[in-house]
Amino acid sequence: MDRWILYAVVLLFFMGQTAIVSSNTVPYIFERYADFSIYKKPLYQLFTFLAGLFIVNWLFSRLDYRVLKKKKVVYTLVLLSTASLLAVLIKKFVAHKQVDRWLVGTSLQPLEFAKITLIIFIAYYIVEKGSVRQWKYIFWASFIVFLNAFLVSLQPDKGGAIFLLVLCGLMLYVGGIPKKVYLPIIGVFFLFIAYLLTSKSGYVAERFSAWKDPFADPEESGYQIIQSLFGFAHGGMWGVGIGKGIQKMGALPAADTDYAVSLLAEELGFVGMLVLFSLYLLLVGRLFYFTYRVKEPFGKLLLFGIALNFALSFLWNVGMAVNLLPPKGIALPFISYGTSNLLFSMISIGLAQSVIRRGLF
Repeated sequence: MDRWILYAVVLLFFMGQTAIVSSNTVPYIFERYADFSIYKKPLYQLFTFLAGLFIVNWLFSRLDYRVLKKKKVVYTLVLLSTASLLAVLIKKFVAHKQVDRWLVGTSLQPLEFAKITLIIFIAYYIVEKGSVRQWKYIFWASFIVFLNAFLVSLQPDKGGAIFLLVLCGLMLYVGGIPKKVYLPIIGVFFLFIAYLLTSKSGYVAERFSAWKDPFADPEESGYQIIQSLFGFAHGGMWGVGIGKGIQKMGALPAADTDYAVSLLAEELGFVGMLVLFSLYLLLVGRLFYFTYRVKEPFGKLLLFGIALNFALSFLWNVGMAVNLLPPKGIALPFISYGTSNLLFSMISIGLAQSVIRRGLF
């Protein structure tokens, strides 16, 4: 087991717990100290993390990742992922909801399952079909990706759908697809992304308007971005102190989820952000390092997909928080509150550790 990856994960989790406790417990501790609800989110996150550590250890010590190369295993995962996304849509339409992204309450989000499933599927498919050099093979791989992305977009979660397309597109490219096959597929990917961004959804247009000029509508569409930027500015060099941030008091919505990094920037300052960035650089850097060292092709691609997922999540979430990218609720693994994201992130780490242990020789 690579200890540096584990150290980075544990330290990132505790930084995330700082944001969750600060936003959910600290503001109410004196007036509602006996109310369990103010401790619920930190405790749920802690229990999920401890369960995740157990899973990491089990995957590392007991599971040979190469079992995921079996066709039945791969397609069972794909079927379960697709079925869970369909179940969300059925639940949404039966309940007559405009938006629904969770399968059970707000704790099980199939998008997170779809991410790791598609990483496994593409790694398997490229190795099985020999770099996917024929159109009939690339068509099937692309169909599975498009189907999952399309189902996610109907929730609607167009940012999540775009994330899947970018993640899978980069994996296909690294997998060695010839340009004559890859370029047309990427063209179709971009057309689908353009469709997602221009289809009739008012919230998409609002988010792009807010991204271009948040101060044009500071009370509505630009509100979250402005408050997020204020959190970064207010933190200064050293931060205002853990628990002392003011943005979490209602000014910044989603202070423990989408904008947890803004809360940490306010309370821990530039130095805290430097620590956060360094830990993520350590985590992603070690994963990419072992991607280079692993000899077995399936393990190499699986490890690359896991590293890429963490890297894209970090860049997307932080880019959104500082208005470099349009606002979209992509969770920051180990930092943002969310049991689904945390659990599947820990499963990813467990798979990565299994690859590192068994795929180096």
